Amino acid sequence: MTIRAFVGYGRTKLAPEQCDVIARGIHEAFRRNKTETPADPSMADWEELNERLKNSNRDQANHVFEKLREIGCVVTPLVSGEAEPFTFTPAEVERLAEMEHGRWNAERLLDGWRLGFPKDIIRKISPYIVPWADLSEDVREWDRKAMLEIPTLLAQVGMQVVRNK
Repeated sequence: MTIRAFVGYGRTKLAPEQCDVIARGIHEAFRRNKTETPADPSMADWEELNERLKNSNRDQANHVFEKLREIGCVVTPLVSGEAEPFTFTPAEVERLAEMEHGRWNAERLLDGWRLGFPKDIIRKISPYIVPWADLSEDVREWDRKAMLEIPTLLAQVGMQVVRNK
């Protein structure tokens, strides 16, 4: 499998408290969107989630800046206290979702996960460690839904998405 790098040098990072707010939001959105697997350890409440999975959510939160730069957007502080409504185009959502899946693949592979079925968190086996093009539409939709949450999550920490002019 080929993994394209979507991470640049000089990566922007959130302050730890901002990162945790967004990471919690990412996790809660994940839980809302994946109700069919309640026994999966990744579905635990944030307080009971293991640190490795919390860090995965934190990494996803910090990678938002890289993904947004890739589609010609930036993150700016909220000026008026309320974010301007922001909507990604369908092509932007697709690009963001593909990038997130690539980030997730790299994270899992670096942590010793391997491709296999069925999913087994203890043995670090996942059927989803495949290129974006090989995922089913249902699985792709998980990443698309997560990317649609970005503007709302950033607003929770006083930030907003703006297109570069």
